[in-house]
Amino acid sequence: MFEQGQSYVVFGYGLTERMDFHGYYSIHAEGFHTYYAGMFYQFLRSEKIHLATAVGTRINRENKNSDLFFPQLLYTIKLKDGYSVGGSFVNIMSDENQSVESIRLALDVAFIIPLNRYLPLTDTVKDLKLSIGLFNPVTNSTVDPGKFIPTYSIDIKFGRKK
Repeated sequence: MFEQGQSYVVFGYGLTERMDFHGYYSIHAEGFHTYYAGMFYQFLRSEKIHLATAVGTRINRENKNSDLFFPQLLYTIKLKDGYSVGGSFVNIMSDENQSVESIRLALDVAFIIPLNRYLPLTDTVKDLKLSIGLFNPVTNSTVDPGKFIPTYSIDIKFGRKK
């Protein structure tokens, strides 16, 4: 939908209440495909804010280049009636010999709408959300450095309803 956008599928599998194995598969605006796999740990979970960190590796399927995503800070600020604001700060390192000054920091922020307030869910869908936000894709060659582009996602959480 967006000229500089990318299509992706994200997955996560909860190993414990606070730790997940997570990843994604993505088709980038430039036409190449990447996949990412990592570990996610939620270190703060309160009524108003959730904070987590993660580490993972992204690999470009075409040229086999890899990036290390570390450290990552992921946040969700809980608002009223299931609405929230969330996003992340992610350091992206392409080379273990990379200088600290050249490490790229990707940022994103989104407003998250609980669609389950407006649509009935099936027995296998635990949660359904729409996120609308902005993203600073520091590794996208079609976007000027420092520019934010619009994003959206539909987030489906599968599982049994409690």
